[in-house]
This record gives sequence, C-alpha cells and structure tokens, in this order.
Amino acid sequence: MKVVYNAYYGGYTISSKALTRLAELKGVPTDDQEFIDEWERGDCRHDLDLIKVIEELGEKANGYLAKLVLEEIPDGASYEICEYDGKESVEPPRMSWEDFTV
Repeated sequence: MKVVYNAYYGGYTISSKALTRLAELKGVPTDDQEFIDEWERGDCRHDLDLIKVIEELGEKANGYLAKLVLEEIPDGASYEICEYDGKESVEPPRMSWEDFTV
C-alpha cells in the first residue's frame, strides 16, 4: 500500500491541478468546496485516486511549499503521519498507556 506525505518543511498541500484531476477521478464538480476542503486536509493519504494523481502529475501535484512523496508500507498496515514544522514522515501507530498491562 502506498501513502502520500510531505517531505519538505511548510506543510501538506496539493496543487489546484491535482485537486482538479482528483475531482475528475471521483466524479465530483471541481468547484465543490466540501470536496476541496476534505482533500486539502489530507485525511486519507492512502486513497488510490490520490496515489494515481501523485504518480501522474509528479512535481506538478505539489502545493505551495510541499514536496509530496509516496512511501510503500505493508498492505492494510496502520500508520500515522507525524509532522514537525510541516515536514512529515509515515510511522507505525504509537502505543498508548492502555496498551500496557501490569
């Protein structure tokens, strides 16, 4: 499974060209603000259409100050996007105190 993350300081953003292509693949009007907001938040980084757009457009998929990269992780694996000053990495989920038994 592939996951999209931003490998540059500044934050995850996708270009308007990428949003337009994604809307086309999803069959959604390109001016649907709810759709735009959802994809600009970057909630589903392993969406197959998003992956396709990143692969098709390459650097043209990058939004302002972004460098979008694909990382391969095992199919079905859980992951977290960790971020520092907008630069991200893909990590396995962190354990919580509830995961430990005494």
